[in-house]
Amino acid sequence: MKAEFQNGWMSSCQDLSTYVNPKRGWFDTRPNRGQMIDHKILLDSYATQSLRTLASGLQSGMTSPSRDWFKLTTDDLSLDEVPGVRGWLDETEKRMKEVIRRSNIYGAFYNAYEELGQFGTQAFLIIPDFESIVRIRSYTAGEYFLSIDSRGRINGFAREFWMSVGQLIKEFGYENCSSQTQSQYKNNLPDSWVKVNHLIEENDTRIPNRKDFKNMPYRSAYWEDGGSDKFLDVRGFRRFPVIASRWETVTTDQIYGYGPGWYALGNIKQLQKTVLDKLIAQEKIHNPPMQQDASVDGSLNLLPGGVTKITGTVPNSGVRPAYQISPNLESFLELQNHLYQAIDKDFFVPLFQMLSYVEQGKMTATEVAARNQEKLMLLGPVLYRIQEEILDPTMEIVFDDMMESGSIPQPPPQLSGMDLKVKYISILAQAQQSLGVEQIQRTIGYVGSISQASPGVIDIIDWDQSVREVGALEGAPAKLFLDKSQVAALREQRAAAAKAQQMAQGAAIAESASNTTKNLAQSPTDGNTALSTMIKQVQDKQK
Repeated sequence: MKAEFQNGWMSSCQDLSTYVNPKRGWFDTRPNRGQMIDHKILLDSYATQSLRTLASGLQSGMTSPSRDWFKLTTDDLSLDEVPGVRGWLDETEKRMKEVIRRSNIYGAFYNAYEELGQFGTQAFLIIPDFESIVRIRSYTAGEYFLSIDSRGRINGFAREFWMSVGQLIKEFGYENCSSQTQSQYKNNLPDSWVKVNHLIEENDTRIPNRKDFKNMPYRSAYWEDGGSDKFLDVRGFRRFPVIASRWETVTTDQIYGYGPGWYALGNIKQLQKTVLDKLIAQEKIHNPPMQQDASVDGSLNLLPGGVTKITGTVPNSGVRPAYQISPNLESFLELQNHLYQAIDKDFFVPLFQMLSYVEQGKMTATEVAARNQEKLMLLGPVLYRIQEEILDPTMEIVFDDMMESGSIPQPPPQLSGMDLKVKYISILAQAQQSLGVEQIQRTIGYVGSISQASPGVIDIIDWDQSVREVGALEGAPAKLFLDKSQVAALREQRAAAAKAQQMAQGAAIAESASNTTKNLAQSPTDGNTALSTMIKQVQDKQK
């Protein structure tokens, strides 16, 4: 695994570390070595800021600590609204959010987003923790190595790291350490460093019916580097505990991924060269190279106000600039700004800057989607991969560890044998879904425009379903909508009430007509009355 990384990916990752963010990427495994930034190469930190904008944008857009970004649900939406089920889902969701808040998961998410943006690959390890239920260890490129199965899924993780002798004894026990480590501990050298190997892989020798650590689906082995003849420890996991993902892969047999940093690297290198050339040009204007002839008496003094003595009498003798330049500094600035825009585009900065307006309440996710349809379409596969390779497995492990620790109440019987679903309701999820809302709105608008010529076309739309689809895409609560049987019953009641009202109105009209007839029949026809006059007029017409 190590050789695979070193032969195919290490040099590229080192280049990305040098030019994008030198604090990321660990290619020297010796501990406690602070790495200085080489400012002879990294003259302009704009790419570093763009990377951080991308990571911050993904954090606030997908997993914001300050707003809800997921919701527990089931495949049966009507079941979600059963009082016992809804209450259990809400309570479990509340407890999961509290566990995530108390742990270091949000910090791990940010590290993952920045690693993805820079190197195209990220990995972190989720382990059980007595105090916070779960705890995460984040890693950077060069610190770990991965392997994949035949389907292209990451199924192996290895790393080399250093521990002190004292840490080894405390973590794994004196009897499990090598004779060399034991000797150092006896000789009062607890701070000496020891290189340790760690491997997590599928356990192909396990006995399925046994539930001890050594027979779990994944084994986790530790041993000292340098030919130790025994393991420090062999542990196990029910699930693959490493959350590793790639920004983009070209083929399924590709272990590591490509990210925005790969595509921006050419522009970043050009930016550093442009800044260097501009600095050289400015320096030559302010402090040009000088030439002196034999008339100079003593050393040349280039300090402000300095005096250089000369002894010659030849005109123009002494000290003068070797040559004069008149660089167009504006052209450097124009190219620099052009490269800034190109780097921002590679890191999706305009989209993530606009997402900040949603956080501030100045725009809605739908408005952001309308202005950034192209960028969201380009980012769509990446967001799906992040959900599938980072968020989904993280939520599953958190839920399982909470269940094992007794932190989740007993589920209601209606959920027996049913899988839970995590529905993501973050800003970016809503912005993506709002693209579907626009499609529905455009379709309905088109139908409405041609219904004037052909009214029957209105019948082609299932209006009830269109409302449900828009509500689902906009993240509206499921309890906002009645199920189909409730809608049908409500409409039957309304139709029955309308029919009863119509019958009552008909009966009232009939009774009124009957009373009128009766009154006419009982009215006198002799004398000078209105009725006698009407009868006389009818008789005259018949004559």
